[in-house]
Amino acid sequence: MKQVSLIIHGESKKGKKLKEKITKFLSPDFQLTEKFTDFHDHAIELAKTEVNNGADFIISCGGDGLLNEVTNGVMLADENKRKKVIVGLFPLGTGNDFSRTAKISNSPKNLAELIKNNTNLAIDVGRVEFHDKNGNKIERFFINITDIGIGAKTVELVNKSKKILGAQLTFLISVLRSFLGYKQQQVNIKANNFEWSGKIVTVSIANGQYFGSGLGIAPEARINNGQLSLVIIGNMRIIHFLKYLPNLQKLKKVEHPEVHYQTVKWCQIDSDEIYPIDLDGDNAGYTPLRFDLVPLAIRFLSNYK
Repeated sequence: MKQVSLIIHGESKKGKKLKEKITKFLSPDFQLTEKFTDFHDHAIELAKTEVNNGADFIISCGGDGLLNEVTNGVMLADENKRKKVIVGLFPLGTGNDFSRTAKISNSPKNLAELIKNNTNLAIDVGRVEFHDKNGNKIERFFINITDIGIGAKTVELVNKSKKILGAQLTFLISVLRSFLGYKQQQVNIKANNFEWSGKIVTVSIANGQYFGSGLGIAPEARINNGQLSLVIIGNMRIIHFLKYLPNLQKLKKVEHPEVHYQTVKWCQIDSDEIYPIDLDGDNAGYTPLRFDLVPLAIRFLSNYK
């Protein structure tokens, strides 16, 4: 019998009946269990335990933040067991940006079909070193995007909001609020094939293509190509940034002298002053940052090609 572990965000009302909805589309050959998170980063512990206990499938039922925690738990588990487990996603969050890249719907029937057919592929996972507020070094994995600048400030405001206006409008308002009083700082970027220095609006290191509830910041990113997409939006005024929002919503590159796209295998970012970072929708720490990639690190339920 195949073991399917659902890791569900504890505050998700829709997650309470998810097991029942998925089970009716699966045969008795699959046994579903559910684990609800009780606190921030709880899913790291839950996912690690489920992998080590021999689960065949681990499904993250929440948003990008929960998927990040599940990814970290899987990556910290026993390597031999990690290579056997299949990770899946049922999007229940605010942004659900990784699901856009990976072509994942919020249909219990579709998820069940992926599980029954074992439709999966190996995907890359990013690894980042950063610092906490006391300057202590932290290492963490990410599956979608890590960024600094306006993106990180926007995430901070979104996470503090009640989101009563819906995801996209909440993010847009938070972007506008982020520009108020925002001071562009000097950063220095060094990668395996690229160097850049200047003031920034935002810098993203992307495995997936979207952040900010549907903004296609990294059109060239692929989740299984063994590389990360580096996107720099430099010294740009808010009026110009807003002008190009439709491009981002359509996953189109922005043609502007202050916007740079690079594909890298590793990257180091230093800033004159400490910058907060956004790690898959969570304000996790501060600069300086060091990125690299763990290629084809986990197997993921998806029709992605």
